[in-house]
Amino acid sequence: MAQNVVLLIHFFTGLILMVISFIMGLMTSTISTNSFLKNFFRISPGFCFADGLASLALLRQGMKDKTSHGVFDWNVTGASICYLAVESVSYFLLTLALEIFPSIKLTSFMIKKWWEKINIFRHDSPYLEPLLEPSSEIVVTEIDEDVDVKTERNRVLSGSLDNSIIYLRNLRKVYFEEKHHGRKVAVDSLTFSVQEGECFGFLGTNGAGKTTTLSMLCGEESPSGGTAFIFGKDICSHPKAARQYIGYCPQFDALLEYLTVQEHLELYARIKGVPDFALENVVMEKLTEFDLLKHANKPSFSLSGGNKRKLSVAIAMIGDPPIVILDEPSTGMDPIAKRFMWDVISRISTRRGKTAVILTTHSMNEAQALCTRIGIMVGGRLRCIGSPQHLKTRFGNHLELEVKPTEVSSVDLQTLCQAIQERLLDVPSHPRSLLNDLEICIGGTDSVTSGNTSIAEISLTREMIGLIGRWLGNEERVKTLISCTPVCDGVSQEQLSEQLFRGGGIPLPVFSEWWLSKQKFSEIDSFILSSFGGARCQGCNGLSIRYQLPYNEDFSLADVFGLLERNRNTLGIAEYSISQSTLETIFNHFAANA
Repeated sequence: MAQNVVLLIHFFTGLILMVISFIMGLMTSTISTNSFLKNFFRISPGFCFADGLASLALLRQGMKDKTSHGVFDWNVTGASICYLAVESVSYFLLTLALEIFPSIKLTSFMIKKWWEKINIFRHDSPYLEPLLEPSSEIVVTEIDEDVDVKTERNRVLSGSLDNSIIYLRNLRKVYFEEKHHGRKVAVDSLTFSVQEGECFGFLGTNGAGKTTTLSMLCGEESPSGGTAFIFGKDICSHPKAARQYIGYCPQFDALLEYLTVQEHLELYARIKGVPDFALENVVMEKLTEFDLLKHANKPSFSLSGGNKRKLSVAIAMIGDPPIVILDEPSTGMDPIAKRFMWDVISRISTRRGKTAVILTTHSMNEAQALCTRIGIMVGGRLRCIGSPQHLKTRFGNHLELEVKPTEVSSVDLQTLCQAIQERLLDVPSHPRSLLNDLEICIGGTDSVTSGNTSIAEISLTREMIGLIGRWLGNEERVKTLISCTPVCDGVSQEQLSEQLFRGGGIPLPVFSEWWLSKQKFSEIDSFILSSFGGARCQGCNGLSIRYQLPYNEDFSLADVFGLLERNRNTLGIAEYSISQSTLETIFNHFAANA
């Protein structure tokens, strides 16, 4: 982009201005105007160069006036050469001044502030609304704001920062949609701080404004309002000074395809000012720390997705920056590599206690394992903030209960199979249609009446399963099996239904095991729902069933354990677990209420 902009500037200030000046010099009515404007056109080195060449060509063709005899005359090349000589020195000194004195740097923030001062119509334009002072935003964001978020805002705005090395003050970003003549608030008055040795988890849905916030902290985007401070350096007025403290791992790998892993680390180590005598040791340390030593001489395009993320995080951490910003660092990693990455991040932040880490992730396990404090962002605003345990205690208004029943005993299974077999073979007490179905499945009337049929040989059709369900006193249960209606133990029922639809029937032992298993789940479900008012079933995987139990002052964790332990043997519970609400449940709650 920089290359294209420079080419366009030189094209318009060089060639285009030279053509305009040439045409104006040919017209009698504009000769004097052209002579006057040339003094301003020559501020551009491109115009001086093009005009000098054009004047030489005109002099050779005899098209210059008679006062021009030498190539170095003022109106031939003399003026252009003099301007170029002065500009070569003045522009070089101006470049040094902009680099050495960042306070006078022409940043987009400074230009915007100057524009606010000189634009007298800014209050009448809806497109300039985000440029108002941040103080006008605080009243808006306090509506329906969480008490922890308010406390954090008041602490930061009052200056009680303790040992915070980075803090945001009413940071705001607005994007304009020209197509719909509207605007989108990506980040709305964000205020919080991060202390030394802290790993701050920045969670949010897609489009919540996390990446936009990190882009503003790194100077890639300019805020529409508010600001942030890194070691006391304003990211708006002193972006270069603030960036010197940051190591950044972007959401998408920003690697150079044909550089090797080691060359990447050497390049960024030099950019971050690592001395030459320590360069080799620093690079080798990162290669070993991130398990990239065996890939050191491979070009980046040949790396797997997980190793690319490792390299991006290693680049962010090389040079030991005091602030590390990681935008979804473990994306695309296998579980082993992810655990390895977590250990590295934890060691650098919380164990050393010197580096502040800002981490964005969609993995609640990652946030739980690494972050000492978490902020959940929805719709550009901070909805809650605090330690993982604080968020669970405050927003987790229920307990998670998972119950696994005991396996069906062989004695119970044999008893039920024999009872069903005897009932089926008791011909006088049943309709003739049942006998016909049984004849088809096991081979004729003689074998039925003889009583020599084994249990494993009996296959049950739909009609027979319906009659058995009526006899066992729960016809609705077998209807769900016949109609393939999803119920709690969906895995086993799906297998039975599939076998039933194939026309082969269901073996009597398989059906009996399913029935007894359903009976256990039904007894446990009835007990939980009747014993814990407000309990809700969250689903079942065929082996265990999960519930949400209400959690308040009148219903403690000890009550749940006591009640389950007293009825454990009666209900046939093999094992159970009780836990607080997970971070994922809390995150989903905020996301759903966006």
